[in-house]
Amino acid sequence: MKYYSLVISVLITIFIFSMSLMSGDASGEISSGLSVSIKQGLDTLFVNNNISLQTIHLIVRKSAHVFEYVILGISYFFTARYWHLSILKVLVIGLLTATVDELLQNLPADRYASAIDIFIYDFGGFIIGFGLFVLLFNNVKNISAEESLKLLSKNDISTKKAYSYLYNEQPTKLKFTNRAHFLKLRIIIPDEKGVNNFLRILFFFPIPLFLLRVALAFYDPTKSNDIPLSKKEIIDLINHKGISVVVNASSKEKIIIKTI
Repeated sequence: MKYYSLVISVLITIFIFSMSLMSGDASGEISSGLSVSIKQGLDTLFVNNNISLQTIHLIVRKSAHVFEYVILGISYFFTARYWHLSILKVLVIGLLTATVDELLQNLPADRYASAIDIFIYDFGGFIIGFGLFVLLFNNVKNISAEESLKLLSKNDISTKKAYSYLYNEQPTKLKFTNRAHFLKLRIIIPDEKGVNNFLRILFFFPIPLFLLRVALAFYDPTKSNDIPLSKKEIIDLINHKGISVVVNASSKEKIIIKTI
């Protein structure tokens, strides 16, 4: 299922891109038949209605955009579960897909890209499909390796199921993000109330971690013995949410660092 979910998402994306590479005339012919049928049905039900065929055709075309991306969003829900992607990462993928899709429409001479289509119909449809399945089905119970072995010893689960739990191949509950994005810093200096208040104001807002990652690009751990960690180990450490480090200096100053 892990690879099937990814292949399906990729195939749907390729299909969407291929539709955007069609000429305006060819794309219009696909939706014109449905538009005519809807117009005839409306004329039968509502005599002398003022809805033009052009308006119906526009609605059908925009609805097709939404429908494509609703299906893609649903597909990415399953891909995210099996590949342990965060909700934030999937939303970024959806927005990038919608942007590339609209830019591809600039290639045919009689079509053009639209920012409204990107955010309202394409990405909007993606959010509807993905968000709906997150609300309805994002209730998977994650089982640890230790718990899975206990269940296996009691014959409550099969060996195949236990293997999937042990090697993290089971679908997981989606989180908004799987890594930290901000650093919360607090510095306390004894008997310095004014300085502490200034530092509290100075570091009131969390520090974006991408700034720290940029700074680490210029850090060479081989030139310092104060931090017994490699650059990769430091990056891996700050990427984890919920890390809390308390530094107590010999002169009683305290530094509290948290990743959020």
